[in-house]
Amino acid sequence: MKKCFLTIVAVLFMATPFVFPRELKIAGVFSNHMVLQRETSAPIWGWADPGSKVTVTPSWDNKKYVGNAGEDGRWEVRMATPSAGGPYTVTISAGKRRSVTLQDVMIGEVWICSGQSNMELNLIGSTSQGVEGSYDAIIEAPEYSDRIRFYDIKAGKAFTPQEDLDCQWKKTDGEVAAGVSAVAYFFAKRLTRTLGVPVGIIANAWGGCLLPPWVPMDYMEKYVKGQIPEASYKNILDRRDEPDPNREAPRQVATLYNSRLYPLKGYSIRGFVWYQGCSELIFGDISYYDKLQAAMVRSWRDLWGDSDNELPFYFALIAPYGYSNPEGPGRGYFVENQLSSLDIIPNSGVAVTETLGDKGCIHPARKKEVADQFATLALENVYGVKTGLGHKFAHPDVVTFPSGSKVATGVRHQAGYDFDVRVSEDPGSSIVIHFADTRIGLGHYSDYGSPVKGFEVAGQDRVFHPVPAVTLWDSVVIDCSSVKDAVAVRYAFHNWCEADLTTSLGIPVASFRTDDWPM
Repeated sequence: MKKCFLTIVAVLFMATPFVFPRELKIAGVFSNHMVLQRETSAPIWGWADPGSKVTVTPSWDNKKYVGNAGEDGRWEVRMATPSAGGPYTVTISAGKRRSVTLQDVMIGEVWICSGQSNMELNLIGSTSQGVEGSYDAIIEAPEYSDRIRFYDIKAGKAFTPQEDLDCQWKKTDGEVAAGVSAVAYFFAKRLTRTLGVPVGIIANAWGGCLLPPWVPMDYMEKYVKGQIPEASYKNILDRRDEPDPNREAPRQVATLYNSRLYPLKGYSIRGFVWYQGCSELIFGDISYYDKLQAAMVRSWRDLWGDSDNELPFYFALIAPYGYSNPEGPGRGYFVENQLSSLDIIPNSGVAVTETLGDKGCIHPARKKEVADQFATLALENVYGVKTGLGHKFAHPDVVTFPSGSKVATGVRHQAGYDFDVRVSEDPGSSIVIHFADTRIGLGHYSDYGSPVKGFEVAGQDRVFHPVPAVTLWDSVVIDCSSVKDAVAVRYAFHNWCEADLTTSLGIPVASFRTDDWPM
């Protein structure tokens, strides 16, 4: 009888397979040492048995936040985060026997820092390419390791959207800090020192990448197609990455969006910082970068459900560099197009790099100055900190040519700002350019004016000639006596030149031109 009973049980067991509970899994962007955005409803997600109840208990309030796994096993729970602080723990459980506790969790400010090699360049630098101030920053890193945390993404390309990332948050002691993005680290250090809260950086850069890999295909179709020449659009779509996801800089549409942005969707952040463009200048068409960048920002904000453009987007202008022809004007036109992004990307701002470049190195060493400009934008615009430095970049607003000049007068809009072209009533041989948003003037004050390099003037023949110039308070006075019938001025409008105009605070003035002549 007993043998018969056991046989029946065995048959039933075989007819009804036993389902082992799925392992409780937390998405890779949540780990020990992570930073969660303060004062928000921060999501946390992962996977468990379909239909199972998931409970999340953070130690800052010890409340139980509950959700259920869907048919695909994915669950998401939102937690109310406090003002700032830590360390805390976050315990996630799905049933009595399955539980995970995340340790050393901080609450503060979280930013995504993305782009190509000038964002990727490590704090310690790379072979024969140093970073100014890196030695002090690395030596001091242990002092900030509790307050600065990095999630440094190294995922390869992907041809379909990925759900997860294999990465861990890390505290930035000296060894870790040396190997993370210099721009992002200096940015985080400035924020944590000024705000007094922890800062988490999601570092997401790939050297040499083009911009379209960061944009999903449907956004290319909706926001780029029809806005640029058809041949140029086709050229973008024809670029293909190799099947090996870790080889060569990404070229194909969406391959980085799929692997490095999509898995982060919804992670609570404060904004985006972007440093990219050199590859576009070399391989792309510099006349429509603004359209590509606007499409990218729209796709990123939509991925975070930000229809109101509340997540700021701050980007760096590409720095001077020789490229294949230092005298070439390509970078000048490209910077102009980058600046025109300000017209079509709401809640955006720029860091100017005009005097921070290096003729022989595409990765200039002065990364802290770039980071400080990003930090100033964030402090003024996002955090309401009145730095006294302002949050706008210095630019021409009135350009006055000598009497008798045949220049076309009137207000022009160019490179994201307006300037007024006038003709003086007084005779002379000087062009005077007045600048807005300098805060306390231009250059170094002296009784005779401070000479500045990088200015050129052209007559109606459209041939540009280098000319002397000096700063005078908020203006630059240009001697155009050597140019017949001067009608146009350009500043630093080359891939590389020894242009040195800054505000009196040392912030670079971006390259510009007063003409609208075709490239």
